[in-house]
Amino acid sequence: MKIIRREELTEKEWSGGTTTELAICPESAVYADRDFIWRLSSAVVRDEKSTFTALPDYMRLITTRKGNLRMKHDAGEWYELAPGQAALFDGASETVSEGVVTDFNLMLRKGKAEGAIEAAKLAAAGGAVKIGDLSGIWRQPEEKETVGIFVSDPGTVCFEDPSVPELHEGELVLFDAEDSVSELKVKAGSDMMIICIYIKLLF
Repeated sequence: MKIIRREELTEKEWSGGTTTELAICPESAVYADRDFIWRLSSAVVRDEKSTFTALPDYMRLITTRKGNLRMKHDAGEWYELAPGQAALFDGASETVSEGVVTDFNLMLRKGKAEGAIEAAKLAAAGGAVKIGDLSGIWRQPEEKETVGIFVSDPGTVCFEDPSVPELHEGELVLFDAEDSVSELKVKAGSDMMIICIYIKLLF
């Protein structure tokens, strides 16, 4: 199990706003060198119109945490993502967007990794609930698999398993095959959105 706290993270500028790297595999990889297998990040898009960085060796998954985002790839049609809706697209595409948002990203090296992200709503009045009841991608990770939970909204997420510490907005927990997570239960101190993550290495 790996916990990523907000105080461990560094925010960096990019052409359209700021980005924060949450996790990268392998941990020695450097985003600028394009030597990573997968990468999780969250970005703040400040410009009303922006162009995504070209990543031809990667597939990309994106969802919005705050705000609506309009996107278009190459000569395709515009489409809109509301908070919690996810889109998969080729990093080789010329991708442009409209909207001031905070987003969540999973980048996957082509032929090396596959994965999924899915938003789930937690209700403060709902008590503890199994993650698997909220997310269709949540599962007990096998060898070469990673699952995770990212807290998207303000508030606190508590786990019924005392070995898993509580998480706050912008924080992340990742589990691998050595962790027992299939029956993991979680509850929230306020109505909020979490993002469930699934990643599998293909080599």
